[in-house]
Amino acid sequence: MELYNLMKGIIFFIVAIIGTVGNLVVLALFLHIAYQHKLTAAERLLLNLAWSNSIMLLTRGVPHSLFVFGLRDLFSDIGCKIVVYLSRVSRAMSICLTCFLSCLQCITIATSTLKWVYYIKVKMQKYVIPITVFVCLLNMIICIGSVIFSISGTNSNYTQFAFNLGYCIVNFPDKLTLHFNGFAPFARDIVFVVAMALASAYILLILYRHGKKVKGIRNSEHSHESTAEGQATKTVVTLVTLYIIFFGIDNTIFVYQIAVSKEVHTIVSDIRFFLSICYGLVFPFIIIGFNSKIRTKLKPSSSEQQTEVQEVSSI
Repeated sequence: MELYNLMKGIIFFIVAIIGTVGNLVVLALFLHIAYQHKLTAAERLLLNLAWSNSIMLLTRGVPHSLFVFGLRDLFSDIGCKIVVYLSRVSRAMSICLTCFLSCLQCITIATSTLKWVYYIKVKMQKYVIPITVFVCLLNMIICIGSVIFSISGTNSNYTQFAFNLGYCIVNFPDKLTLHFNGFAPFARDIVFVVAMALASAYILLILYRHGKKVKGIRNSEHSHESTAEGQATKTVVTLVTLYIIFFGIDNTIFVYQIAVSKEVHTIVSDIRFFLSICYGLVFPFIIIGFNSKIRTKLKPSSSEQQTEVQEVSSI
């Protein structure tokens, strides 16, 4: 089991560090783009997603890997309340923003001939930040149980209805409170997952119909639109697909642990934990792979390359 814990700690630590660095790089690049040009509504959501993923990995992945390596007394009771709360809120923001992104992309590529569709499109693009703030406040309220019931991992005064994270313990006083604080976020997640799945399915349907209509047309304008549209669609659909996969397995295990299982198996819990941070790990690679603006920022500019060549030749 010692070898298992060592391998688990190494894997979790690598995932947490790579994911955090990747999300911070994407965040910095979007901020740099925002400094030079105005960000689109979708790019603002991606920026906030990178920020949420960074917080989740720092407050969830890093403490867990350090605990596995033997660092037991990481946080006090107050420290646990802060860390667990930030972890829960950032995870909730991740699913909500992904859902918002898919709905925004869906309404953006939908036909604008209908007045109500155009109205919703304009309002969604205009009020991205206010909607994001509202969703954040809503999740802060839903996750308030983390502040009330979280205690230090070294605290031995906890009930049988506790979630032992190792470095911290979420100590619920009774079974009813445990189920409420477990199934309320689960119900919220189900609503957002269904919404993003429907939005993504509609996006694919629209693009399929559009592709049949314009088949055979070859001009630069259409090619440009198709490329931009394709990049955005690939990003959204890939993010949604991965989230649904991770969410499905993660929450199936969660429901089984709460409603059926009388014993929490270590390996099963580790699988669930790993899946919960996988989205934060793959997110920056998807953005870098599909977003041309981000890829351009990662490449050295022609002027920088020319300067480097001149410096080398002068030497």
